[in-house]
Amino acid sequence: MNSKRTFYLTVLALGVFAYIFVFERHTLDTQQRAERKMKLFPDFDAAKVTSVDIFLRSNGVIHVDQVIHVDRTNDQWWLTRPNYPAQSTVIENWLDLFHSLNRRAYIGLEEPQATAIIQQGQKKLRLRLGAKTQIGEMLYLQQVGSDGVYVTESALLDRLPASATDWRDPMFLNLSGLKFDRLQVRAGTREGQRWFNVERDPSNHLWRLTDPRPARADNSLLQQLLQKLQNARVGQFVSDSPGSDLEPYGLQTPEVMLAFGRGTNNVLTVGFGRSPTNNPGQVYAWRSNYPMIVTVPRLLADELRAPYTDFLDKRLIEFAPTAVNRIEVRAAEAFALEKQANGTWRIVHPFNAPADPALVQGFFKRLNSLQIVDLVKEVVTAEDLPSYGLSPPKRQYALKGPDAGGTNQLIARIDFGTNKEDKVFVRRSDENSVYTTRLEEKEDLPLPVAAFELRDRRVWNFTTNQVAGVTIEFKGKTYKLQRNGDGIWRFAEGSQGIVNAFALEEAMFRLGQLWSRAWIARGNVDPARYGFTDPPHKLSIDVNHGDKIQTLTLEFGGPSISGGPYALVDLDAERTLFECPFKIYNAYSEVVRSLIGSVGAAP
Repeated sequence: MNSKRTFYLTVLALGVFAYIFVFERHTLDTQQRAERKMKLFPDFDAAKVTSVDIFLRSNGVIHVDQVIHVDRTNDQWWLTRPNYPAQSTVIENWLDLFHSLNRRAYIGLEEPQATAIIQQGQKKLRLRLGAKTQIGEMLYLQQVGSDGVYVTESALLDRLPASATDWRDPMFLNLSGLKFDRLQVRAGTREGQRWFNVERDPSNHLWRLTDPRPARADNSLLQQLLQKLQNARVGQFVSDSPGSDLEPYGLQTPEVMLAFGRGTNNVLTVGFGRSPTNNPGQVYAWRSNYPMIVTVPRLLADELRAPYTDFLDKRLIEFAPTAVNRIEVRAAEAFALEKQANGTWRIVHPFNAPADPALVQGFFKRLNSLQIVDLVKEVVTAEDLPSYGLSPPKRQYALKGPDAGGTNQLIARIDFGTNKEDKVFVRRSDENSVYTTRLEEKEDLPLPVAAFELRDRRVWNFTTNQVAGVTIEFKGKTYKLQRNGDGIWRFAEGSQGIVNAFALEEAMFRLGQLWSRAWIARGNVDPARYGFTDPPHKLSIDVNHGDKIQTLTLEFGGPSISGGPYALVDLDAERTLFECPFKIYNAYSEVVRSLIGSVGAAP
């Protein structure tokens, strides 16, 4: 075959292929063309509609209140006459019907029930909607300028609003785009009027009461209130032009006024009046951005009628534990703790010792959980404080932040006074009010009154190989044992008996990690109260520290609430009482049993 001819045929084939790929594959097939031909408005695009006019007829006449006009602005539909937000979703759903309308038949159209004018870009679609067919629930429809009348789906007429009110947005207040940092509430008549202001701190965005007195606000409660206002729905649009006489609605002097402000200016004011005589569950309301009168649920106004004290923060104190660097307490004794560079806590006064991290965090958690029970007096003077036991306070807890210029900055300080029944008077250093709170709640850790209550619960720490000897005093008898470098136990000179060496090794291992289940007391302790006997039940352990031997002594008393016995130990130069863990004491009891030759109950 001629190569030149072959080349031309190949080019021609490629051209045909390109034409099919570029043009034919985008051409509708026979079925698609038939479906498009059946569409009444095949090129209709609801997203491009910018306005809709609807003219409703009643007995063949179009009244002013039966003319509806909506415009789309920034993806939001708005009604005119009066200007008011429309239900965008409802309008969009109605417009979406146009794309699915099908041609059914041609028939004459009498007087239309409604006329719709839809602006889509530069095109304007004018439609006359007639009556429904007697069979099939279809609708007669005619496009103005066309001689044909079509029968199509009746949903177009069914979803048509009976009046502009049907397309009004029922949302009472749209706060999503409103910029405000102040709320003012006024409730009651002139004689018994109550009012308060709250302002949002620009630094932490928290609400705080500013009038009638400075105080912390319950931010969670205020957010709930704002959410309820946002979720409230209009029950009825009563009057679009109420005029100047608002007395019939109780709005001449509203029973409740709510103002949203930004700086010194009010950006939105809302008034709540009386209830309609036939609907006590609703109240008349008015908004400064829309002059019409509506009804809303009465519960909305009732919440705003609450005294300002209901909106105060019920937490006595709130702080971030990570921000605290120093704790200062004045109670049964004055003591202080400081956070170290590695994040651990240490008791620095009146003695120096490590603090227990779990106990310190429990202390922070307990402080943060204290709730105000009653507001006793809003403003107190120095002369008032002694009557509440607050001058000087019975207890004082101060939390301080990082060192700034040689002084730790105060984060919070609370003073506790005398008890009132099951409550105690309390006061914050940054407020002039006196409250009551409950210090002892079930399952809550009590607030510490002495430094040892926050001490590290590890009593001591040594290994079994460090143990050089043990002395056990029990019921007037003394047993001394020694352990050599090979780990062999034997009775010391002048002491004899039988001992379970395996139990003794296990006991030394557990006692080497002795810890306190709970600190009970420090200093002078009444031995009889905690079951300590005379002669005592005492354990002394000789621990080898290389060049010297240290003797650790432990004295056991009666059983504690946790099951293990009370125990006394010399700790930080003071006799300290604590609850010994049951498992540690039980291991030690096996040794005592073998020494006294008894079997069964622990000594």
